[in-house]
Amino acid sequence: MASPSTDDILTELKPFGRIQVGFLLSSAFVQFFLPMTGQSVNFLAATPDHHCSLTDGYHINQSIPLKEDELGRHIYSQCQEYVNPDNQNQTQSCQNGLDYDHDVYGETIISEWDLVCNENAAAELSQSILSVGGIFGAIIFGMIADHYGRRPAFLIGIAFFNIFGIALCFSPNFIVFVILRFFCGFFQMATWLPFSSAVAEYMIPKYRNRAVNVPAIAFCFGLMSMAVLAFLIRDWRYLQLAIMLPTVIGMCGMWFLPESLRWQMQTGNDAKVKTLVHRLAKMNRTNAPQIIALSKSSVGSENGLFTISGSKGDQSNDKSPQKPNVKNSKVKKHPPDDETDSDTAHNDKTSKEEVPDEEVKDAIHTSKSKRDGFLDLFKPPVLHITLVLSVTRFTYFVVYFGFALSTGRLSGNPYLNYFLSSLVEVPARMLSPLAYKWFRRTYVVTACYIVCSVGLLLTIFIPNETKNGVDLSILTNILALLGKFFVTITLGGLLLLVTELFPTNVRNIGSGFTLAMGRVGGTVVPFILYMDNSIPNFSLIIMASMSVITGVLVFMLPDTRRTTQPQNSNDLRIIMKSRQQKNAKGNGSGRENKAFQGDIPI
Repeated sequence: MASPSTDDILTELKPFGRIQVGFLLSSAFVQFFLPMTGQSVNFLAATPDHHCSLTDGYHINQSIPLKEDELGRHIYSQCQEYVNPDNQNQTQSCQNGLDYDHDVYGETIISEWDLVCNENAAAELSQSILSVGGIFGAIIFGMIADHYGRRPAFLIGIAFFNIFGIALCFSPNFIVFVILRFFCGFFQMATWLPFSSAVAEYMIPKYRNRAVNVPAIAFCFGLMSMAVLAFLIRDWRYLQLAIMLPTVIGMCGMWFLPESLRWQMQTGNDAKVKTLVHRLAKMNRTNAPQIIALSKSSVGSENGLFTISGSKGDQSNDKSPQKPNVKNSKVKKHPPDDETDSDTAHNDKTSKEEVPDEEVKDAIHTSKSKRDGFLDLFKPPVLHITLVLSVTRFTYFVVYFGFALSTGRLSGNPYLNYFLSSLVEVPARMLSPLAYKWFRRTYVVTACYIVCSVGLLLTIFIPNETKNGVDLSILTNILALLGKFFVTITLGGLLLLVTELFPTNVRNIGSGFTLAMGRVGGTVVPFILYMDNSIPNFSLIIMASMSVITGVLVFMLPDTRRTTQPQNSNDLRIIMKSRQQKNAKGNGSGRENKAFQGDIPI
């Protein structure tokens, strides 16, 4: 495969040096604050208790009729009032505005713009619009990141995310609020998608599993912090501002991060690759492995190729196939443009003598090939990966946000419930890298989805209280937290499968497309939850069914624990075929790569 040589270079540059630490710290900082925008709707658009404004001179029991809720309790109507408080036989909708209870949530967009009663789907709409923005952001910036680089994509994304996020604080009405939420969702994905790819691409396989979970753990602590912020700042405008300001600091730190080495190599630009390798070596305080650019005549190919060259003496004294020597390497220079044809021919001949045999050709890490596009996602064997991971992303968003956005329905304090719902993700994120190290990625993801579906189905059959009046809401809360725990574990496997199955030349496009499909799930989940008002337990049935289907589909994917990232569709085809081999675990193409060995110093 092509990519082992990329891993060899990263290994020689220190596989976990200052540059990797810098990416991880920046990613953790950004992930601490970035997702708050998506889930802040729990507090920005929370619906306080409310009722029609009281008629002057009358108390609430005289002006507001009683109604029976789903538990059989009598409560005051939220959207009806008596036409004549003295003659309580006729009701009407609120005529003189509404009164809100600000003790729990303070000022929200719901109370500020009266988005209740006939407009009670406003919270769901604002969340769905953010997800729609994420769909477009994932697709468009997925292609931008693959064509122009990870770094320019995530820098543009974080800059505009800050602009629209801060502007959201000054929304004069709900329409402007929704428009700004769309662009927040757009640039949130424009930041997260290329940045997460860059983090994964700077990690050799040995560290990639743990590395992708570092920002995920920061994500959990960020959500817990948001619960604390929302408890302390009970005005939606100031809460949004408190969420956004730290990301400006994160943007400043991201400016100093380099381009992805793996992406730069697949562009075929030898000068930029050399410059980047030397910059990385300087940042990691190590010696730079030397990269040479072979002319097309030297390899008998239409494209120039990059490879790692051993010393001249090593090549001349041993005619047997050798793997490239990264440490003791020298730079071979191209003949100047003004040399004679005879000189050029002589140099070409020399280059041919120095070209490694078949074994070294396997280590040539990238070619200046045509840029693959969006349609390549739907060509075999990438098509299989695209379909399965799209369904998996969709299900994850539906189930995860189904739990996250329904915490307000749980009994007890909404801030504490949200805090606990976020806290349960921490052990899930910490357990995730161990689980995916010990077991097949696909086995873990499938098992978690099946367990999650069982918990959802049990919730359907648990009543709110027993015949003796024993409250069972605590049991329902526990099952909800366990469901959130298991669906959170699946995210680590999903991210690994995306980065390890999509070829490099379409990785960001593929990740962007599957993420867009996930955002479709994020778009519909608020309305799935809203359907519970008409069809009891509708959301639980949908989430449980999708979990089972997704678990079965993921089970059919190949294991990627001992494989390197595919550079093209041919590499992916080899990985796909390996699943059918009984001795796939022992054939170990990945094990031959130094990037998988356990004695690499950090």
